[in-house]
Amino acid sequence: MVAIPSVFGQKDTTSISEKRVYTKQFELRHDNDFLHFTDQYYSTGSFLGLRSLIEPGKDTLQKKHFGFYLFQEIYTPSNITETNTLYFDRPYAGILGFLTEYSLANQKRFLEYRLAMGFTGQMSGAEGLQSLFHTAVATDSQSSTWNDQIAMSLHANLYVNYAYEIKFQPNPFSVHFAINPSLGFGTRDMYLEQDAVFYFGKRSPITETTAYKQLGTTGERELFFAIRLGYRYVFHDAMLEGNLFNDRSTFTVTPYNQLFLYNFELYYRKGRNDIKFTYNFETPRNRAAEPHLYMTLTLARSY
Repeated sequence: MVAIPSVFGQKDTTSISEKRVYTKQFELRHDNDFLHFTDQYYSTGSFLGLRSLIEPGKDTLQKKHFGFYLFQEIYTPSNITETNTLYFDRPYAGILGFLTEYSLANQKRFLEYRLAMGFTGQMSGAEGLQSLFHTAVATDSQSSTWNDQIAMSLHANLYVNYAYEIKFQPNPFSVHFAINPSLGFGTRDMYLEQDAVFYFGKRSPITETTAYKQLGTTGERELFFAIRLGYRYVFHDAMLEGNLFNDRSTFTVTPYNQLFLYNFELYYRKGRNDIKFTYNFETPRNRAAEPHLYMTLTLARSY
């Protein structure tokens, strides 16, 4: 940790002694719908990761990061006590795996590649974890049956995320607008998505802000919120219909091709600590299901 002046041509707003460089970060993220007193659809997701700022080469204006995460996701039908799949609105499903990410950022653009691999079925540990939770804190009548869950399979997926920003107003209450297309390609997810994002509040440029998980020179606090509107066209969803190739699941459903996503995101950075809280709303993923609302809490500490 050393003191340096501002990078990427940004104007200094704090003294050199107040600015520090943090090149690594530990991140913990948890997705859950329990605050809405539900336990259904995308029920729980946990991510544990380490990220690092890659030392820039000569004459480069790109800021690069690399990250590695372990993750587990759990999906359940709305009625977890039902045993007859005729009354399921989606199959049980879980996935356990890892993902790596590589990102590049400059003053106007952000580009991220993520590669994920994981196992569905009993190897995901989803059934055991949720059963343990309900045994510990719930009554026996609330225990999940996990009948006919998505079968065991190995999945690999590539995700690409791009953002282009326009700044309408500077700090102390800045306004940014971003066009944010993304895609998923592989055995777990196949989709195309287009998001439009508005950022309001005290926020740093792309190469320094928590909005794009940037590390490096810090010193400026951030407190801002974002409104995200998204449209996704789904070609395949393995959490509903199993592996794209040679699936052995006994119960699957066909996903809707069109999915609409609406998020409210709140960001805060002070020194080495980053906090992000998100409300995530999505329209039904398949014909029998209903809209779903869940929350995301991300805590990260740089060092």
